[in-house]
Amino acid sequence: MSKNIINDELKNQFAKKYLAYALSTITQRALPDVRDGLKPVHRRLIYAMYLLNLSPKSQFKKSARVVGDVIGKFHPHGDQSVYDALVRLAQDFVTKYPLINGQGNFGNIDGDNAAAMRYTETKLTATSQFLLKNIEEETVEFKKTYDGELEEPEILPSQFPNILANGSSGIAVGMATSIPPHNVHEICDAIIYLNNNPKATVRNLLKFIQGPDFPTGGILNDDKKEIYKAYNTGRGYFEIKSKYNIEDLGKGSYQIAITEIPYSVNKSKLIEKIAEIIINKKNKLLNHVSDESDEKIRIVLRPKSRNISPQDLMNSLFEQTELKNKFFLNMNVLNSRKEPKVMNLKEVLNSLLNHRYVILNRRINYRLNKIKVRLEILRGFLIVFNDLDKIIKIIRSSRDPKKELVIKFRLSFLQVDAILEMRLRNLKKIEENGLRKEFKNLESEKKRLNKIIKSNALQRNEINQEYKEIINEFGNDTVYGKRKSIKKEFDNFTSNDLKSKLKVIENINISLISKQFLKVKKGHYKYSELSDDKNINLIMNCKSTDKIILLSNFGKSYTLDCATLKFGPIKGISVSQYVKLVDKEEIIDAFVFVTNIKIILSTKKGYGYIIKSDDLVGSKKSGKKIFLNHANDELYTSCAINEKIDRFVSIFFSEGEKLKLLIFKLKEIPSFKKSSGVLLYKAKGFNTFCINCINKNLIYYDSNNKKINICKKIKSYVSKKGKQGKSIKISNTRHLIFRGYQDNYKFYD
Repeated sequence: MSKNIINDELKNQFAKKYLAYALSTITQRALPDVRDGLKPVHRRLIYAMYLLNLSPKSQFKKSARVVGDVIGKFHPHGDQSVYDALVRLAQDFVTKYPLINGQGNFGNIDGDNAAAMRYTETKLTATSQFLLKNIEEETVEFKKTYDGELEEPEILPSQFPNILANGSSGIAVGMATSIPPHNVHEICDAIIYLNNNPKATVRNLLKFIQGPDFPTGGILNDDKKEIYKAYNTGRGYFEIKSKYNIEDLGKGSYQIAITEIPYSVNKSKLIEKIAEIIINKKNKLLNHVSDESDEKIRIVLRPKSRNISPQDLMNSLFEQTELKNKFFLNMNVLNSRKEPKVMNLKEVLNSLLNHRYVILNRRINYRLNKIKVRLEILRGFLIVFNDLDKIIKIIRSSRDPKKELVIKFRLSFLQVDAILEMRLRNLKKIEENGLRKEFKNLESEKKRLNKIIKSNALQRNEINQEYKEIINEFGNDTVYGKRKSIKKEFDNFTSNDLKSKLKVIENINISLISKQFLKVKKGHYKYSELSDDKNINLIMNCKSTDKIILLSNFGKSYTLDCATLKFGPIKGISVSQYVKLVDKEEIIDAFVFVTNIKIILSTKKGYGYIIKSDDLVGSKKSGKKIFLNHANDELYTSCAINEKIDRFVSIFFSEGEKLKLLIFKLKEIPSFKKSSGVLLYKAKGFNTFCINCINKNLIYYDSNNKKINICKKIKSYVSKKGKQGKSIKISNTRHLIFRGYQDNYKFYD
């Protein structure tokens, strides 16, 4: 076997390779660094433009040139992905403080794409200048590029608090990040406060940071409890809704003009959704929608009647469309060690401060080294002016003037090199005065810098001044303006009257077919009105606003919102499109959810118990475990209890060709939230059975919906739970004996 071939199991190699891919995705693609708020592609874009001298005062340069430099020198990936990243940094409806100034078509809030990179032009903005400030002073570490030919910064100095000011989003392997943009004035005030008060809490910091500040504006829900929870844990959400004006049209008529929409919402798709609601008559209040936007957003809504409340109309649309939205917070970032971590607000601000302290110290040390070198050179120059004639004579006559100057005047090689490179015109008296003045200023600057590097208080003041500079450049009194997203506590509209306005409530009929499909039809039907499908297991008549509970043979319950059910083909739509069923799992029962009622659950082997309907409700598609099945046993059926009239339980079960009936008191069955149950009946063999709750007479319906009283005297069948029951004769083999609620019908064979 070749030495280059490694013999290993495939699963081990898969694990190693996938781990490498996951780490690469997390650290090199999806998550931003907390210190500069940038992902590698964004950092490389800005640095490449810095090398091209594309400052805010320079001329624009073609985007294709920038993209070419980035992918050729720093980022060997697809040109379109790099251009998309560039475009996003230039879009003012995406990036609150754009890092790139774009000229040309850079897309819009309607979702239209930017023009090709050969048409658009770019340069850096003032924001990017503050990300790059002092990078030339060795303030950050550099690393080799992918091919080893050039160097690129591992991080930018980032005086601008970009991670919070512009936010970030990304999906990695097994983790994601989602950080909204904020108001930079508020951020800097909070950083300065934390810098002066290291023991400050998140609650203290929220006195400065009011919440996200989106570039698209909107109204932010002033839910102080939820906002604190989000910033204190690093995870949470913020509710934001559109800003609108009510315009009087005279004679009691009005229209509503929406002027701001939630962040990241596509305006065209939003209007399409509203139009679809009107066409499908999903909202009784809205008559017309039109887009009158130009450079500013203006979506006009007209009600069906002037008697309709504007607040009710908007509240209904807030519930039905993205006019109200949630922005989820997940401050998952890379720390200074390039490790992913979910940080809270204080940890993020501390990371920014720590980074700026590192930059400050590196910058001061760099300047001190520069001053040290320059002072040494100046000392040499001053020696030249003191013995100018001797030095000129040595330079003119000596074979090795460099060596002779070092020996006679005790100069360093650095000083001698500087003297030999000095031009003759600089030897005049006025130049000497300038050098002495420079020497004095540098000594003074050296003392100042040494004081700063030795004093925590002076360093703290320097950092504060840097953030005050950001406030002066981007704060409330600048062209970037004040906070765009206004904070206001949202109205709570949960009245039954308003609920009826949100949706059109329809009667629907649901059939469970072959224990695998749900068929939905508009209207309510009796069994006799439906086609005779031998595969129908049960029928439910309900409302489009109801919820239904599905029970599986594996002892799980699933909750479905009827509004999400689809009107499908004749055979119905597979249940697996709504819930996650495992292998050999099937639906054995279903009913309309009614709160605060009790239900009997029973297995094929006769074990059962009573459970409250509310304990069956769950939100997961994978279901909620409610029955702990015995070995080789399955959940088989259920029965709703009417506590006002039900006193007994009747169970039909078969042993071969014999049909038996057992009746016992309802109170004998215990209640649990989750259990393996108790024995309800004892059977030697099993084909099928059904369970029903009764008061006096035992009644069932045949397949023609005819009411039949099969046993007027039930006393002879009354016994205790767990017994075998007595034989009973029923003429029809297909019968319907489930007395449910909401007009449910259930078949047993």
